[in-house]
Amino acid sequence: MEQGLVLFGGPFIIVVDGLDECEDKQGVVDFIDHTLEFFKRHPSIPLRFFIASRVEEHIRSRLDNDGVVFGDLNSHSADNDIEMFLQASFQEAAVKDRVIKSYVRANGEWPTKPDMNKLIRHIKGSFVLASTIFKFIVKPATDEDPSTPMDRLPLAFETNGLDGLYAQTLARSQHLPHFHNIISTIALVEKPFPIVGIAALLGIEAFKVVQRDTMSYIPS
Repeated sequence: MEQGLVLFGGPFIIVVDGLDECEDKQGVVDFIDHTLEFFKRHPSIPLRFFIASRVEEHIRSRLDNDGVVFGDLNSHSADNDIEMFLQASFQEAAVKDRVIKSYVRANGEWPTKPDMNKLIRHIKGSFVLASTIFKFIVKPATDEDPSTPMDRLPLAFETNGLDGLYAQTLARSQHLPHFHNIISTIALVEKPFPIVGIAALLGIEAFKVVQRDTMSYIPS
């Protein structure tokens, strides 16, 4: 444990995301109560819990405790973190993608600083949107869609959030075999289905469900 603390320079952190999404409210209450009781008995243990949640009454009332520090994530901008994510992602893509590599060699930095700033403003602090837009921009060209990442970057600015981006992506894929059956199945099933499950239900091979990476832009 001491070596771990030296390595990381502080306490270990357990992140609990979306606590409000748990349907078992009593289970959530018990979890919070047991956690607070544990830290009350072991106040010096090098461990912290970071809980991300909407402020619902059964959660707020239990966390209203001297051992808890509240923070409003809406008051903290994620723009710097998203910029770091995008810069690292585009730099990695430039190493692997020949088109991007050739473009950068001939024209310099891509995306340019103004385009990067515009992209960050468009994303509005959403890491999900940042990740999805990045995948949309750098996805490999196909016979049906020969556009390059440089072509798709301006299109990303035109999307209206995730819905707009998914609509644009799906529109470019609707010519693919089984497209309508696959999308209808995803929309109608009560619970998320694995790719092999969708394939079995439709009587097709699994690779046809993910043909041309259409499914990689649809959230699970």
